[in-house]
Amino acid sequence: LKLLPVLIGIFAVSQIINDIVGIGRKLERIDASNRGLLMTLRDWRVQAVNLIRSSVIGTWVGILPGVGASIGSVIAYTTTKNMSKTPEKFGHGSEEGIVASEAANNATVGGALIPLISMGIPGSVIDAILIGALMIHSIQPGPTLFLTNADVVWAMIAACLVANVLMYLVMLGTVGWVARLAQLPRTYLLPIIIVFCVVGSFGLDNTLFDVWVMLIFGLLGFALERARYPLGPFVIGFVLAPLMEEKLRSGLMMTAGSIEPIFTRPMALSFLLIALFLLLWSLYSEHKQRKKASAA
Repeated sequence: LKLLPVLIGIFAVSQIINDIVGIGRKLERIDASNRGLLMTLRDWRVQAVNLIRSSVIGTWVGILPGVGASIGSVIAYTTTKNMSKTPEKFGHGSEEGIVASEAANNATVGGALIPLISMGIPGSVIDAILIGALMIHSIQPGPTLFLTNADVVWAMIAACLVANVLMYLVMLGTVGWVARLAQLPRTYLLPIIIVFCVVGSFGLDNTLFDVWVMLIFGLLGFALERARYPLGPFVIGFVLAPLMEEKLRSGLMMTAGSIEPIFTRPMALSFLLIALFLLLWSLYSEHKQRKKASAA
């Protein structure tokens, strides 16, 4: 199954179905002005840990080939939600969630350049195109790139910095108009979104199969939301499960079928301990939240 129809179904179509079910609900009034766009010193202080943590997560996810920015955003968002003191605000415009997902999304771009520059391995589809463009100009990405074409490397780093500034300027000019779209009546807005979803899924390979995949996963996403299951972990599992299976198979071939190195090698053991810590922290946060709700 292609990833794009699954993502459109899980996140977009499921929300469309949810909006259709509640089409009679009154829309929440949104302030479409540019007031409050700039973060205050207090905002920076409150979100500093979240910003650094999510940026580190995004960078590490970007280094992993083939994972993508969307997974980095979901992981950072889920991690921040599990560690937040107010997880009930997530999904309703929580500042913590917005900072986490956007910081990770931006950080994956720079992270994906690390394997490209150091080893010549593309971290994303865009980086694969970038490798092709470099090779057309007889520039070979890899360990010797700093020695042979250091100017190109520093130009790429500078481009990343300039791109962030340009994105901010574009945001200032368009955020007000984009926010006003949310005020359109759903009877007009939902059909337009449905058309874009169908066209996006069909245009991937020009097959109706992808459209059916989108619709099926849209119903699945709607059912999961109704049952109060988060959609992020489902998408992470869908994307990473094939990669995990492939890498596990390669690792077992290198160790003659032994799983002992997974638990004895420092790097592998470190990642296992991090995963275990996040799992236990999630269970603890959920237990604490339920205890707080029952006490209230």
